Amino acid sequence: MSEITLGTWGLGAGSYGPVRPERFDETLRSALEGGITTFDCAPVWGDSEERVGRALAEAKADAIVITRAGTRLVDGKLEQSFTEDALVADCEASLKRLGRDTIDLWLLHNPGDVSIQTGDWRGAVDRLEAEGKIRAWGMSIGDAEEAHLAIDAGAQAICITHNLLASGDLDSLTDAIEEHGCKVLARSPLMFGLLAGIWSDGRRFSEHDHRERRWNRHSFEERVRQVDELRFLVGPDHPDLATAAIRFVLSHTAVSSVVLGARSPYQISAGVEAAKGPPYLSDVDVVRIGKVRDALGI
Repeated sequence: MSEITLGTWGLGAGSYGPVRPERFDETLRSALEGGITTFDCAPVWGDSEERVGRALAEAKADAIVITRAGTRLVDGKLEQSFTEDALVADCEASLKRLGRDTIDLWLLHNPGDVSIQTGDWRGAVDRLEAEGKIRAWGMSIGDAEEAHLAIDAGAQAICITHNLLASGDLDSLTDAIEEHGCKVLARSPLMFGLLAGIWSDGRRFSEHDHRERRWNRHSFEERVRQVDELRFLVGPDHPDLATAAIRFVLSHTAVSSVVLGARSPYQISAGVEAAKGPPYLSDVDVVRIGKVRDALGI
């Protein structure tokens, strides 16, 4: 995997508002030109699979493709099923959209603790591996409890939130990850743009932007205050807070790749620049981050 993975949720699903197809394709090309070789998509993220597959084919790129299964759109509504037949059908449909014979990393898409423990998905994993349709498998999970269940079930990779304001889950998993050799995709490194450090507490979002519903006014103002406490990171070593935030995630020994939801060539280049290293953070930065986080109770 490249240290930066291009996540296509924002591009494909329009989670931040409509995205022109031309901008989507331009961002994919910029990622390839910038040396990014890992791409994360999903059947429910618009036409992300088709666009990623086409871009890689046109560039004749040797790339790693991640996609997901178990969550699908039916008549415009999200539905989940992690039975063997449903998952195999999801995989085969993804392969067709991607124009590939094999998916490099296949993730169960937010199965939840009950589905993980039920284990209905196991037959699909075994069958698809035997048929060569997936090279590796894992789970996109919501918290440390689900992650432990996934790792114990043999997941070769997990996708989990990890950033300057939410690192406790991954920190608590480090021993289990090392013991089982599980790889980690760290998503939301900038907490949906918050950790870029460019917002005031009066920032408003459009009605089509998921962030308008993600935070109420009080929680948003509190998050902005927390970000302000981290501004000491900006300086000679880190030109802006977004760079420092990405480097914080990359500095975790368990992280294999950071899923960056870039939506423009500029954001791609900034992410690639941030990934130059290691070391990503100085010992002084690490100690001070710990003290700030302790003081904030996060």
